[in-house]
Amino acid sequence: PPPPPPPTIWRCGRALVSMGYPMNFQVVLLCGGTSKKLFPLVSQDVPKVLLPVGNRPVLSYVLELLEASNLKDLIVVVAGEDAAVLVGNWISAAYHDQLNVKVETVAEDVGTADALRAVSHHLIADDILVVSGDLICDVPLGKVAATHRRQQAAVTALLFTCSTAGPSDWVPGSGGKDKMKQPAPSDIIGLDISHQFVYFMSSGMYSIMLPKSMMEISIL
Repeated sequence: PPPPPPPTIWRCGRALVSMGYPMNFQVVLLCGGTSKKLFPLVSQDVPKVLLPVGNRPVLSYVLELLEASNLKDLIVVVAGEDAAVLVGNWISAAYHDQLNVKVETVAEDVGTADALRAVSHHLIADDILVVSGDLICDVPLGKVAATHRRQQAAVTALLFTCSTAGPSDWVPGSGGKDKMKQPAPSDIIGLDISHQFVYFMSSGMYSIMLPKSMMEISIL
């Protein structure tokens, strides 16, 4: 018999196809709301994902990535009813019938897990692609989805290398004395140097500073 064709990905309606197998994906787009951390940039009239980046809402970048990969069935999760109305109206006006979008509202203080739990009754696909509404990258999300299905993975995460350069940790103090600025608590997700193990450090449970020799830090 002739040899099998090489792995390919092509568009077929709303389903991606990889290596001859249809990939049934739903996309959950986590858009937040009017984050207090970004005040005064955000307001009741401008939710976080509608903040302009390059003279257009930051949400437009990830929507273009999804549309280019033919991932068009989206559940858009927004924190707060007012923000949900604004985001839903903007998507309807900007994309018309290009995307199949369902906007779901969650409370403003819920985390990622609770947001997914709130929309779980809508999740009927074989695989779920969870994407941040402020994602800006040049990685085709369709290729991420295809890799997930090809590897038959339980979870596939897109990571990037975190730069070691950053702002100074020293701030001016009173009396002409400088003091070290305390770093803000944050969660860390990364790979060890062999790329064989995933590390997750939660700021809510403990605070650990890892030596560079132990792992290459990447941020999800």
